[in-house]
Amino acid sequence: MSEQEIHPTLEKISRKIEVNKGHLLNLITEQINISYPANVLNQTEDLITWRENVIQMYSNSITLNEEEAYHLVDQWGNEAADLLVTINLPLDLANEEIRFYRNLIGTIIKEEAKISHLTLDQFYEVVAAFNSVVDYAIQQINISYMKEYNANLKIAKEAVDELSVPIVRIAEKIGILPLIGDIDTHRAQILLDVALTQSSQFELEHLIIDLSGVPIIDTMVANQIFKVIHALSLIGVETKLSGIRPEIAQTMIQLGLNFKDTDSFSSLNQALEYIGFKIK
Repeated sequence: MSEQEIHPTLEKISRKIEVNKGHLLNLITEQINISYPANVLNQTEDLITWRENVIQMYSNSITLNEEEAYHLVDQWGNEAADLLVTINLPLDLANEEIRFYRNLIGTIIKEEAKISHLTLDQFYEVVAAFNSVVDYAIQQINISYMKEYNANLKIAKEAVDELSVPIVRIAEKIGILPLIGDIDTHRAQILLDVALTQSSQFELEHLIIDLSGVPIIDTMVANQIFKVIHALSLIGVETKLSGIRPEIAQTMIQLGLNFKDTDSFSSLNQALEYIGFKIK
């Protein structure tokens, strides 16, 4: 039986997988759902869609050659990863679901192989091709899932980073930039970007950078603050520093750091009073 002659059998297998889609869905619900977290099970519609797409992908791949089947899996993997991240289905559980159908669909293949009188070699060829698709699907969902996860993580990190250097406008032309925690090179760049962008948006004339929450002021941090102050001056914003604690001031002197060209104050209240803002 040539490859052309075996194709009708592959089409029968494909149709039988689709016909049994409901049964396969019920089996995975009964056998796997029990171990799933509530937040995943609560998204029933999306979970069913994910499972239906897995079964459909397997059904469609049966009649394709290896190159076509892998291309199909590539397309499925990109779409499936989006859905997995949406429903928060852990990657290990997703892999378990992809593998779950191996034996079930393998049984369908065996039944149709008997009916069509496939030789042992032909049967092995069909099963091997299907197993190859399953393995490739697991590989692709891992790659696609991590790409999607990392992309979302990057977006979330950028949002958190921006929130870590917020400018609070307390009057029409006055803003405060309270800094808390260590300042590394990455955060320093965000500090510069946010200070320029938000100061321009708020049309500020005065910005007070409060350093009372920064544990260490070293050469790198001081240089970054200098850059921010200089950049703000170019857009017409006068910068004041507050929260310079005695131990920080002493460290700065020992390091040879000098803010003599910038007004600095030990407290935020002093800086506000200096520019004429009084807390009522």
